Amino acid sequence: MINKSLVKKDLYSNLVSPHFYICSLVLFLSTCIQFFFIQRFFVTGFGSTNLNTFFLTVPYVYSLIIPILVLQSSNVDCENTFPFSSIKIICSKILSNFILIILMLIPLFIVPVFVNIFGSVDFGQVFCGFTGIILYGILAISICLLLNELIESRPLFISISIIILLIIDLLHQIPLYLNTNDFFTNIFNNLSFVYHFDSFSKGIIDTRDFLFFLLLSLTFIILSYYFAEKKKGKLFFTGKLGLYSILVILILIFAFIDNSKIYKKFDFTKDKQFSVSNYTKNTLSSVSEPVRISYYRSKSLLSLYPSVRDVYDYLKICANENKNISLNLINADKKEHQDVLSQLGVMPQQIQSVNNNKTEYIKVYSAVVIEYLGKKDVIPFILSTASLQFELNIRFDKLIKNKNRSVYLLSGNEYSPNEYNYIQLLLNASGINCYPLAKDSLPYIYNQLENDIPLLIFGTSSFTPEESSIIENFILNGGKALIATSQYSVNINGDWGLSKNIDDNFIPVLEKWGVTFENKLVNDISNVRISFISTDKNPDALNDNPEYAYVNYPQWISILPQVNAPNGMTMYWCSPIKENSNIVPLLFSSDASWTVKEFDKSVQNQTNELFVTSPFYVQKTFINDPLFKKEKSIIGCKITKPITGLYNFITNENPKVIVIPSQYLALDVLLEIAGGQTSDFRNTDFILSTILDLTDDLDLKNMQYGGIRNSSLYKVTDVLHFAQLKKLVIIWNFIIIPTLIIFIGIFIFIVRKKKNEKYKI
Repeated sequence: MINKSLVKKDLYSNLVSPHFYICSLVLFLSTCIQFFFIQRFFVTGFGSTNLNTFFLTVPYVYSLIIPILVLQSSNVDCENTFPFSSIKIICSKILSNFILIILMLIPLFIVPVFVNIFGSVDFGQVFCGFTGIILYGILAISICLLLNELIESRPLFISISIIILLIIDLLHQIPLYLNTNDFFTNIFNNLSFVYHFDSFSKGIIDTRDFLFFLLLSLTFIILSYYFAEKKKGKLFFTGKLGLYSILVILILIFAFIDNSKIYKKFDFTKDKQFSVSNYTKNTLSSVSEPVRISYYRSKSLLSLYPSVRDVYDYLKICANENKNISLNLINADKKEHQDVLSQLGVMPQQIQSVNNNKTEYIKVYSAVVIEYLGKKDVIPFILSTASLQFELNIRFDKLIKNKNRSVYLLSGNEYSPNEYNYIQLLLNASGINCYPLAKDSLPYIYNQLENDIPLLIFGTSSFTPEESSIIENFILNGGKALIATSQYSVNINGDWGLSKNIDDNFIPVLEKWGVTFENKLVNDISNVRISFISTDKNPDALNDNPEYAYVNYPQWISILPQVNAPNGMTMYWCSPIKENSNIVPLLFSSDASWTVKEFDKSVQNQTNELFVTSPFYVQKTFINDPLFKKEKSIIGCKITKPITGLYNFITNENPKVIVIPSQYLALDVLLEIAGGQTSDFRNTDFILSTILDLTDDLDLKNMQYGGIRNSSLYKVTDVLHFAQLKKLVIIWNFIIIPTLIIFIGIFIFIVRKKKNEKYKI
């Protein structure tokens, strides 16, 4: 069905034409501009190695250039004289144009390679993304071939082809701006090519989308054959054409029917965030009573966060694991459904929306309600599948397995447990019961503390010897603990000055266990940028149109994503931990960090300060000074060797204790400042992960971050090195490769010209 000479002819007509090289240049440059500049790849805090937007740009550019390629390889008058069947001509065109789009894609392969220098690229996503691009290209070619058979005018063909392809690409956007019901929304989504391409761009091969592209391509190829044969005077629905007609009808039916019961998803992402784990499958397969899963979703959320589509698809996969599990998608915009959610304690979330250059905030719902044997549990808000499996299993364990998880929370500094609301709310929302303890009550309740329940300790400076002894005894008798403490206290409500906790009764316990804090503060280039209201220009800024000043604060370390903190976290005024054989380091500062010693006594007597801590006056970078030392520090550890008591003559051969040298790790006010008034949830996520580690819930711990790939530009922390690599990327992607494309085009043009002159009579 393919003629080699026809393929060679079409390839030659494109490769010797400047159109091909112009189209290649447009594809490459437009994609690179979108990814590197419009998406602000090089801007701190915006750059991401997630290539989703990179791949989603290609279909729209293809809509502009594929009609040109198809037209360049078409010559209707000449083709009518060919001694070949119509189907052979069409299939040859398909192959030749397919080869052309592959050639045009080759330069784009350099982009993931460069991006991988800055961070970790998911090459499973790369494979699926390019696979989807190829499938989209075949479909676009088949449509253009059909239009070429129907439209004789070349300018009209180009215009109509581009318009049709762009309209089809954008069909899924129509429900976002028109108040369409679910029926029409599904129609628009299923007809949109980009909607079906979306799964490929994320690293998924969905059989529904794969078949959609292949079957629809086949349909348009057959239709092209129809009209090509019609030009030759042959009638429809006779002989082979009749069989092809039936085939077209069957293909269209199969392409658009709801095959959700038989479809498969192949997750090629590195972290398998769209796959159901064996842990989940075992839990769901054990269900013998009806489980009802209800997904309450606001319609407007689809336009703002298209990833919620994946949430529903994932829930369907879970529901298909057991016939006793049912799934309902519920419109959360209806008043009666909002009332149900309100009774369950689910409140709407405010999402920023920009329409017609106007920013507004809308209230949306995206909640999952699970019902089992008269009991209910809720995921209050979910936007993607990144943490969905973890959130579901926490609740499945509680409802189905009747497995309750709990923690104790104890504050040993000047702050009460009420000032650690964020961590309490997160734990409760994750199905973990949080029991705040008053340190004054420890002498009366210590016999009631259960060793299987982890103890969270924030600060130890105010513990009495008796309270320290009780905590030590709890740990030595098999209790598990996360201890976030420091040898320094901070006047948070004042000038942020530091004072040493010389009367801390628990730090000597930690030292006996092998955890020793150095008399230093860790500073890091990777730090939190704090916003302050500026009154320099406007003395009334506090009351009228405040202006903000942003200050990098190196004593608030923004830990780069690492093994034990995949999302990173924030540490406040922490001291380095001395390395020794009793501990296993868990967290580290960056390679660009440094430590600062306490002022010596002579200086201290003059300044009455241990360190310079003001965000405005603290040294922002490392300098050559006797007090400064360039070094990478341990800022989190796990005790692994047997421990004995300072107050109690007991030995714990297998302790489960994690120590973080930052006592304000989970304090509400600091989380809000560090997170820009939204809370730094990285810290709460880390604490949750630590609890699962202490309780040996390793499957769940892996799930917590299993769907969250580190897409930050973490590999390059040095500012100078980052600037050098940025320059390298710009030179290659915007100078060298475009120049190379132009050079090849000019070279082939010159060779062709010389060959024509040679044979010119």
